[in-house]
Amino acid sequence: MKVPLDTFVDDIFPYLSIEDILSLRRVNKCLYLLTHQPIIWRRFLIRMDFPIPPLRPTFEYTLPLTDYEIEQLVTQAITVDDNWRSPTPKIYNRRLLNGFYMINDLCLLPGGKYLVASVVDRNCSHWYWLYLYVLDSPWGPRPVARIQTLSKAYNIQAKYVKLRAGEDGILVAYTRRFNKGRVLERDIASKLSHEQDVDANFRYNVVTVYAKLDDFELLTGPKMNPESGTYSFVLDNLDRPFLELGIADTSYRVTQSSIFEANEKTYMAMIAQPAEMHFINVLDKTEHSCCIFKEHNSWPTSPYRLRAFRIYPNQNDMVVIRTVTPSPGVEHHLIEWYELPLYKGVVRLTAKARYTLQNKKVRKFVISDYGVPNKTKLNPKHPDLRHTLGPPPPVSIFLEREDPEGVEHHAIYPHQQLVPEADGKPAHYKYVYNHDSYQMATHMCGPNRAKILPGSTRALICMMDGQDKSDSPQMVSLRRYVHPKNAGIHYEPDPPPQEDVLPVLAKKPRLPMPKTGVFRTFFEAQDIVNEVNAAGGLRAICWDESTGRICLAAELSNDIRILDCSHMVMPDARQEEIQRKMEYVDEITPVPPPTPTPKNKAPEGGEGQAKGQAEATSGSESSDMDTSTDSDSPTDVESPSSESDMDVV
Repeated sequence: MKVPLDTFVDDIFPYLSIEDILSLRRVNKCLYLLTHQPIIWRRFLIRMDFPIPPLRPTFEYTLPLTDYEIEQLVTQAITVDDNWRSPTPKIYNRRLLNGFYMINDLCLLPGGKYLVASVVDRNCSHWYWLYLYVLDSPWGPRPVARIQTLSKAYNIQAKYVKLRAGEDGILVAYTRRFNKGRVLERDIASKLSHEQDVDANFRYNVVTVYAKLDDFELLTGPKMNPESGTYSFVLDNLDRPFLELGIADTSYRVTQSSIFEANEKTYMAMIAQPAEMHFINVLDKTEHSCCIFKEHNSWPTSPYRLRAFRIYPNQNDMVVIRTVTPSPGVEHHLIEWYELPLYKGVVRLTAKARYTLQNKKVRKFVISDYGVPNKTKLNPKHPDLRHTLGPPPPVSIFLEREDPEGVEHHAIYPHQQLVPEADGKPAHYKYVYNHDSYQMATHMCGPNRAKILPGSTRALICMMDGQDKSDSPQMVSLRRYVHPKNAGIHYEPDPPPQEDVLPVLAKKPRLPMPKTGVFRTFFEAQDIVNEVNAAGGLRAICWDESTGRICLAAELSNDIRILDCSHMVMPDARQEEIQRKMEYVDEITPVPPPTPTPKNKAPEGGEGQAKGQAEATSGSESSDMDTSTDSDSPTDVESPSSESDMDVV
């Protein structure tokens, strides 16, 4: 090649689209290697108006450690968006991860790189563990850490948090239960399904555990071969991975928990049925509020039960769903808007607004949790991304209806408010959730029943055999749901950026939202459905909305099936091969003539090593950890209406 590489990268490639770059890869080996340069894909990433998978806090945007992830983020964002709007959605890639044990529950962290799984040893049914797996690694998916849970863990929630200054971590909340009887009867609580409201003498725990993210980034880096001596050396010098922060104990059935941040603090919230909601500061257990809710004026003496809740992103209020039963067989559902409690102890809350769904039988309510708003950075070093302009996604409420079986979707869109120019800052829009809801779609699916995995603008729906009431029912199909076109609120466009932004794609930027056909089946996944059914039925499933990644497990199999609904080149040894061949490109590239003031070449930086304190697993081997804790002074909170026995340790 007679043209210097810098000319291609700095003067030609910035004017090309992604299609142009991919076409150049087919010309010759030199351009194939050159188009893998991370700087090219970093430019695309900043210019994209597609929602991209969230950047985890430890994602180092400018370091070589994350070079292989930049192109993945771009291709994932484009292909999952097109795939979910397409009338024929497909599975791009499928893999198997050996979980080594029976899988009870699964949860993907935002971005889909890390997977948390609740497992039990099939040969020793009283050994229960919480495993952390890395899914995107040049060395393949594998476990990296675990902690013992003493009983079956379910309702897993996991998020990236910053509990301490200068330290990023993973916070996991899970629920477990024990029989109040003799110790030998303890495992009965784990063998019975938590989905069924069993009239039994159980005690419920909501446990929060924390692990520093730097430790996992060190162990899962692209140059850290888990079979190398370096990996073993690092492993031997790290402390145990998980730190148990606290246990909330109650005799009331816990049906939902959630992790959220407010006022620069991290909280765990939970429903203790029938009528209590608890908010606990994970670092200060004395900051504990027990909320009870005022009755509706039309049904002041009828029984109520809490069904679901979600904290509005970056706001001090929440949406709460309650069901009132004025007479046997009659149910009314209240979708209500409450402010977060301001005080410790028992707090009685009054709804700011509500609307009512009458005479509908709903098996389950699920509410999306997209996480932080668009413009919030988990790391100040992350770039300003163009896709963060405009409104944040709606809060979506899905109803799993029964008699007849069906799916119903409601969405709460944020309102747009103009902030005028002031103090040298240009005029801009801000967005506030005001509890204005829109019914988006209804789909009747009998005789099958739907299991909904919610998302803000997308959802994954598992169609199950309506007659199968077992813990691991037979699947019928996997379906996708996308918001219908022209639904919701019309927004004025944000002020355009001051500089000209070149388009990322040569074709039309995004496929349009469908007006009809918002429910579509993944026909390519039917063989997976058949495999799961042959292995005893669906045991656990989770998905990540931003990447379209699906993880599921069957009753009789230890394997976790990983299905990717977005295109991505899996990181492997080819990344090192590309780096080696770039040396060849440098050799055949002519050196530009010297200039009067030559520029000094910046020294190449080696791979940074994150410092952390953790002990992790290598392959199938894991570190044991005793998580039992005692407290001499638990905090008791009593509700005047329901005699709460909530203890926080």
